[in-house]
Amino acid sequence: MYAEVAADLAAWGAGEREPLEVTVAKELGAFSDAEVARFAERLANTGGTWGYHPRDPIARRLSRIAQGSVLRPGSELAERAVLERARMGPVFLVANHLSYVDANVLDSLFVSAGYEDVADRLTVLVGPKVFSLPTRRLASLCFGTIKIPQSQSIASEEAVMPRREVARLAEQTLRAVAERHAAGEHVMIFIEGTRSRTGAMQRVLAATARYFEIEGATILPIGLWGTERLVPLDRMQVTPALVSARIGPPLAAAELSARAGGKRPVIADALGFLIADLLPPSYRGVYGEVSPGLASAREAALTFASQGAR
Repeated sequence: MYAEVAADLAAWGAGEREPLEVTVAKELGAFSDAEVARFAERLANTGGTWGYHPRDPIARRLSRIAQGSVLRPGSELAERAVLERARMGPVFLVANHLSYVDANVLDSLFVSAGYEDVADRLTVLVGPKVFSLPTRRLASLCFGTIKIPQSQSIASEEAVMPRREVARLAEQTLRAVAERHAAGEHVMIFIEGTRSRTGAMQRVLAATARYFEIEGATILPIGLWGTERLVPLDRMQVTPALVSARIGPPLAAAELSARAGGKRPVIADALGFLIADLLPPSYRGVYGEVSPGLASAREAALTFASQGAR
């Protein structure tokens, strides 16, 4: 078991196999045989069903070891003190999307910034591809996940599903999100729906606005950059990279909805602008300028002062 996991991590790019095997054996030695057996079973089978999948403590430890080995010194989380809001109660964390390890990188940055307690309560919305390979399943088990179908506006090949089934699963996802929020967990959503192929932000999916229609919901926007170099589009292996993230001030979802006139597309695009304001200019994409169709969303976003706006 130790050798197999170490070999997978080495193939992924987390280091040399032999030192990794020593580390894995040491880390897994702190867990009972039953916990190790449960981890092995979940590593093989997690993701076979839609909906919520709980985190695994062994996978979480291994993920943090792996991320620690590939994030270059200087990788940082700016405006980290905003996470104090997450210590007061559950929040929605909304971010741009650059690679399949974005959530794991943010988990690692949270821990490094002194917010391991916040990271330990993450639940992440993920698509089916996250469970397609053992290394991806290992990454997904670092936190709670809610497996959701890919939006039909961007789905292709096997991801295309009948609209009625998509609608059924969408309602199931909304219930799962509300349940995790009620349980005190922080739900993380990459609201573009798919990772950018250029590094620049794509248009946010309007349907994501539905997730925040929970009474008292608070949103923390996050701008993330550098993970597209960590995991290039044409590779499954990682390349050590400098990664940065910046967190914007918390905002009340109800207030954002009011300022957007209750229109979901405007709410979603306003969040797109709030995330883009936290990013270097080259990452802002469609939210780097205000087109006529986005003017109302830009106005709604401007009502919330962003610490990261530059």
